[in-house]
Formats: sequence, structure tokens, C-alpha cells
Amino acid sequence: MYILGIASEHCSSAALMKDGALIGIVQEERLTKFKNHVAFPVRSIQQLIDKHLDGDASRIDKVVFGVRESDPFYAALDRFSNFSVAEHVREQHELWYPHFYGDKPNDGTYWQKEFEAGRKLNEQAGYDFSWLTGLDRAEATRRFVEVERPDAVRRYTGFEGPVEAIDHHTCHAYYAVYGAPLDEQKRREALVLTADGWGDGLNWSVSTVEEDGTLNRVAAGPDHTVARLYKWATLILGMKPNEHEYKVMGLSAYPRPGKYIEATEKVFFEALDFRDGQFVSDRPLADSYFDLKDRLEGHRFDNVAAALQNWSTALTVAWARHWLKETGRRGLCFSGGLSMNIKTNGDLLAMPEVAWMSVPASGGDESISAGACFALAAADGNARPITHVYLGDTPDIEDWTARLDEAGCSADEFDICEGIDAALAAKLLAADMIVARCVGASEFGARALGNRSILANPSNPANVKHINDAIKNRDFWMPFTPSILAEYTDRYLDNPKGVISPYMTIGFESLPEHREEIAGALHFADLSARPQFVDRQTNPAYWDLIDAFRHLTGIGALLNTSLNLHGEPMNYTLADAARTVALSELDFLLMPGDRLLYKKRAKAALDAALAK
Repeated sequence: MYILGIASEHCSSAALMKDGALIGIVQEERLTKFKNHVAFPVRSIQQLIDKHLDGDASRIDKVVFGVRESDPFYAALDRFSNFSVAEHVREQHELWYPHFYGDKPNDGTYWQKEFEAGRKLNEQAGYDFSWLTGLDRAEATRRFVEVERPDAVRRYTGFEGPVEAIDHHTCHAYYAVYGAPLDEQKRREALVLTADGWGDGLNWSVSTVEEDGTLNRVAAGPDHTVARLYKWATLILGMKPNEHEYKVMGLSAYPRPGKYIEATEKVFFEALDFRDGQFVSDRPLADSYFDLKDRLEGHRFDNVAAALQNWSTALTVAWARHWLKETGRRGLCFSGGLSMNIKTNGDLLAMPEVAWMSVPASGGDESISAGACFALAAADGNARPITHVYLGDTPDIEDWTARLDEAGCSADEFDICEGIDAALAAKLLAADMIVARCVGASEFGARALGNRSILANPSNPANVKHINDAIKNRDFWMPFTPSILAEYTDRYLDNPKGVISPYMTIGFESLPEHREEIAGALHFADLSARPQFVDRQTNPAYWDLIDAFRHLTGIGALLNTSLNLHGEPMNYTLADAARTVALSELDFLLMPGDRLLYKKRAKAALDAALAK
């Protein structure tokens, strides 16, 4: 049986399942090149059909959306991808201030005017919005869910059966359980938590796993507003909501603890706390932006980041502790947008009540397409947990020149060196050269796991500046991450519970004895790491590269960051990767078949490194 799962909200995606096993998942942003694209994922669906069904969509047995309610105006305007910081601020002043502090209803009138004015229209939404003009929000939402979503499925796949929809947090919960390689015993021991900004009227849920593999929802509610406040605090700090929360998390480690951070923490704890098993507020916010902005006036930006992170972690830990006690569980599975916060995850793992923890790759809304598939499969007693997330397309060696025109350069500026195996590629890295890699099936999710990565020697902190100057242009406070051979994680990380973290989803403290070997891949302020454990069985080619580097240097890790230009989605095709190299100061790109694409200007440096 083939099940097609669809996520058409923030960072849309499509997933394909065969007989209970996830065989493919693609994020639409990788194909449209619009980061966090909200869309019916036409291109992702077509790629899955072409790759796994020989182009025959009639082989699909079920189609399911990973959310029940969906706002058509958000899709028509794609506010998550299209809106700048200034436009998010304008929305607050023109829509939400009159709504919360005046008598203006949130009935869709504002969005209707934006739509009719043609402001920031989503040109690649995949939906037909010709019917949207003149409808209020309630009627537009009803028609979108009941008519346009099923019609879009039929238009692009020919599927004539009933199109199902599953509650948003149910999808997050099933992905939390089956999106990681857990055995049956651990699944039955797990407390399954989900938390995010909002989805189908909820922002948190608590579940346990039944003997038949289905989930039993223990509790859920709309009052775990941590992710929502984190989002609007991100905007208050001048960064993009629903995208730059990770920057706030990175900034939070810099200020020193003390009375100033404590004063800022008080602002958040007064707004929301967790006591006696409930979310409570001693001083409720009138809204999530203006009131919070006023209360934070005069507080330093870095103290705000630190206080926000401390508060959000403290509440989430208290919430998890309560439900661990209530259910008697000792293991945690966690998904939803809040599970992207690796510092909070590290503190959850450190709880004495927690014996083990699993956080799947990219637990935001991009994964609810997979969660919806798992929910249907589990109902049939047939859900099989994934073992890895290298589920995207593989690069075509003939494709590398396809986007060079966009970069304003030609193939004549490059050359290809054959026979660059792991041992030779490791020589480049050992010589402190920055090397991009586009090899094998693309990894799913927000974090590069070696197949669409930029790699460097992690022992040299100067490589961080080199990468930022050459390509990434990241904020100065943001760290990169280490990819560590699974056999060497105990050398570098404090991991007393022996958890496995293959997807960069849990923060760890580094061990001082060998810290200098991965210094460039640690957070500069607190020396913590967001590691990828690299297993030989899961990704043998990447494991071989790191191991070859270890043979040369004694270091069982590489510095890893995603292969993309600043502000763009992670590269997907070889053409994307070559364009990125062309538009940056990168010189080297590892390609399939032990080939190395390099700029001719770097020939002497390449020869010198390989000769060592």
C-alpha cells in the first residue's frame, strides 16, 4: 500500500510510504528555492511519483493532509517565506493592534485587502485561489479545506479517492515515535510530547504508545504558549519570526548569569509559568507582541535572548516532569516546532526522571507529512520506524552546469578531478581547506547531515571565520556543528545516558580533555555542541570521509554546516551546489563518483594538498 502524506503549511513537504515504511520525503522549498515555502507541494509530489512509482500516480492508495484546519490567506500570500521583518511589524500594527486594542475583528478583511492588492502573492502556491476574493475568513477556510485541497490533489495526481486529514498534533506525535529508530520496547516505554506555536487549535499534547503501536492521547491544550512567545520575541529583537528563532537560541549563551537576566526572566515568568500541573499567568499578556515589547523596554537584547531561553526551557522541563510523574514513563519522544530547540532538549535529557530521549530530525511542520503517513499506517498495525533520513533525490553528475548562468559564470572557470576518494578528500580538509559535499541522497530537514554540507577541519577556529567570509555570512555569535564518528562521541561529549543523536537535535556539553580537537565546531560562549552522530551503516561514504580525516589528524569529527547561500534553502541538486560554489569564495565541491569540482584558480593549492 502506498500512502501520500502532504504538509502544505509552513515549510511544506510531501512524503511517500510503502507498506508502512517511509521511502521518500521532499521539502518544497528545495525545489522552488523559496525558504520555508507555504504551498501545495506539487514538485515534491511529482518527484516522489517519478522516483518511486515510475511516474504512475494511480498506484497511490491513500492521500492524507497533516492538518485539518488551514488558512488560505496564509498560503495565498505565503507570509512565512515572503514577509520581511518590516512586513511582519507592519502586520502587527495594521491587523493585530486594532484587533486586540480596538474593535476590529480578525475576520480576514485585512488579508482580503492584501490579496486583492496583489501584495506578496505566492506565485507557486500550487492552489487555485481565483475563488478567494470577497469571502470572509471562516467561509474561505471552509472552502479551502473541503473543496480546494481535495481538488488540488486530483489536479496533480489524478487521485479520485477520499482525501483524509489528521489532526496536526497527532501527526507531530506519530512522527516523534516513528521518526526515530526506536525498538518496540522503547516505544512502549515512551512519553510522547509535542509542542509548537499552533496547529488545529492546540499547541501541546501528551501521549503514550499502546501495545498495537497506536497512540493514546493523555492530554492536550492551547495554553503552552512558549513557542508563540519565542516567535514574537524573535520579532521584537529585530529578527524574522518562524525562521530566526535559532539565532536567538545561539545568542542566549553569551550573557553572564546575574541580576539583569533575572529581571528579564521575571517578565516572562509573570506572563506564563507552570505550577501544580497547569500553565498559569500572574500577569497575563494582552497580546503576544505589543504588551511583551512594552514590558521588555530597556532590557538589553542579549539578556532578553538569555532570559527567553532560560524561561522557555524551565517551563518545558517542568511540564515534562509533571507528565513523566503522572504516567510513570522514563523515556521521552519529542516533536513539534519547540523540539527544534536543542538547548531545551539537552536540559530535558539531563532530567533525573529521564532514562533516555529521542528527538527526530526536523520536528517542525515540514515533518507532519511523514507523521500523517505513520498515523494511518499505525492504525493498520503496519507502521515501521525509519532508520535514517537520507530520503531525498540523488545528484545527477550531468546536472552540475544547469544553473551556472544564474551565477554569471561559465563551466570554463571550473575543472573536475577524478579519483578523489575519501583518503584524498581528507587531505584537503586536513590542510584547512573548506570543502563542500553533494553526494548521495539528500537528507531531510533543516540540518545538513553530510550529503549537502560544507565541511572543514574542526580543530581550527579560524575556519569559522573563513566559512563565514567565503559563503555563509552568519551572525557572529552563531556556532557551527560537529559531525562525529559514532565510535568517538564519548571522546568529545558528556553523554552519561548513552543516547544516540544522529540528527543534530540535542545539545551536549563538550568534554575538556579533547575539546581543542573540535573547538571550531563548538559554541564559542558555552563550549556546547549540537552534534551529529555518524554511523557507518547509515551513511558509509560520509563515515569513511571522517574516518580518513581521523587517520590523518587523530580527530574523529568534521566541522559541518549546510550547503547553501545565506537566506536560501539548503542545496538539493548538483546544479544548486555548483551555483553556490560559483557565487561564493568556495573552491572545492565533492561530487558523486569520487569526483572533485574545483575552480581553476585553486589548482596550485589543490596540487599542494594532495601531494602531502
